[in-house]
Amino acid sequence: MWKKAFVTLLSLNILIVVMMTLFWGSLPQKQQVQHQVQQATASHSLATVQLAVGDAALNTFMEYALSGQKDLNHVVSYVRLTFADQWQVKVGFNVASRILPFEFVIDPQVQQGGNLSLHVISASMGQIGAPLGVVFFVFDHLSFPAWIRVNGQSHSLELNFSERPQQPYGIHIISYQPTTRLLTLRISMVPKSVLESHKP
Repeated sequence: MWKKAFVTLLSLNILIVVMMTLFWGSLPQKQQVQHQVQQATASHSLATVQLAVGDAALNTFMEYALSGQKDLNHVVSYVRLTFADQWQVKVGFNVASRILPFEFVIDPQVQQGGNLSLHVISASMGQIGAPLGVVFFVFDHLSFPAWIRVNGQSHSLELNFSERPQQPYGIHIISYQPTTRLLTLRISMVPKSVLESHKP
């Protein structure tokens, strides 16, 4: 009797082991799952968000983003905006291991393609007014990234976001409303899995 029970129990154990082995073998490998996820994500590779922000939110975002913007943070130490009919802008430029503080009054003009032109109306260092010719002479000698162009003739800085690297996120300016003091922009983000799949 006990021999029959032993054989039955042994058979059940063997059956369980075989079933567990078959189940384990049927599970997909890690590389297969990652590849499938990347393929599915690639077909929807951009996540786009449109939002309207005030100056406080934009200042917080710029403080965060500037630290990771390698082509810009060696030129600009900080940026602070105050929205109104015209923008009040405080900028610290990195010049010869020093920070050169400027304050600007700017007329923002949204351009085609989601770009932004900043027309400088006046400039000062502290309480001392700075001639725009001198300011743009300094700008001409700063190593701005290629997507920021200095236009000395029109006293403008052209922020060509359409030419800016779109990874890990892209920026498209839609409009600025002086009455609500809100800047509307569209941000497109590339999923992390897609970025990692393109790493060397």
